Amino acid sequence: MILTLTLNPAIDKTIIVSKFALGQVHRVSKSYLDPAGKGINVSRLADRMGCPSIAFGFLAGEMGLLNQRVLQEEGVQSHFVRVPGQTRLNVTVYDEDTATGTSFYDSGPTVEQVHLAKLEDDIKPWFPACKVLVVAGSMPPGVPDSVYADYITLAHSTGTKTILDSDGQPMRLGIKARPYLIKPNLGEMERLVGRTLPDTSSVIDAAREVQAEGVEVVIVSMGAQGAICSYQDQVWRAIPPQVELRSTVGSGDSMVAGLAVSIARKETVIEGLRLGTAAGAATAMVQGSTLGTHADVQRLLGQVRIERLV
Repeated sequence: MILTLTLNPAIDKTIIVSKFALGQVHRVSKSYLDPAGKGINVSRLADRMGCPSIAFGFLAGEMGLLNQRVLQEEGVQSHFVRVPGQTRLNVTVYDEDTATGTSFYDSGPTVEQVHLAKLEDDIKPWFPACKVLVVAGSMPPGVPDSVYADYITLAHSTGTKTILDSDGQPMRLGIKARPYLIKPNLGEMERLVGRTLPDTSSVIDAAREVQAEGVEVVIVSMGAQGAICSYQDQVWRAIPPQVELRSTVGSGDSMVAGLAVSIARKETVIEGLRLGTAAGAATAMVQGSTLGTHADVQRLLGQVRIERLV
């Protein structure tokens, strides 16, 4: 069983246009509307890969109802605490000609202490049956940056392995609680260590710095360049299969889903790295904010290359 915690879910709307330009009127060729939020994406793809998952978090307003309805239609279990306001609507304008996207992310509804207490009461009984907890994404207004660290500490008390995928202060504080695995992208890793990481050697050094703080596995995702994984005294690079890139939205979350599924199955770190890379590539193949399919993940799995660097 995988539990995911998404404190600031969203509805992602992706608009496909040609020759995007500021201040101009555009005709939309396609549009997509999907439930979103890092942990929610992890639960959706984990479920597609045959691993039971329950999504926890906060939802608000009509956008929240839409999010929950889609999860129900997909058969993904969820337990959300309702809060006043409106769940975020995030918009991405994707230019087909340049294969680039411009995103607009809302801040989300305000969450109060009573809502945080209710969420903790709801999720606690599930920990004994949980093999992996994924805490991921941004904080909505009113939530302290230390919340992820609190949940990681709670998971430690039940022997549950945790994956942390966040940014900024929530990531820094979460690392102090010693999660099992973190999965920043390159930009997030640079912000975490406070410097640019221009090459593979610098990424490895940064990963080992974080490991020294008590994180067992550090995986830095770098899009088409693959991912660097540091575990114990060894470092690997995962090279994804060549696919037609249609959107990067959700690819990092899909990688986390693959990692979480592999951990839940008690597979090796290398097997998890391979599955996560295949899952990320499968999602990059589809337009908009749509996630990859299980069939595509399985098809790409054997095409992922893993090379030992250290």
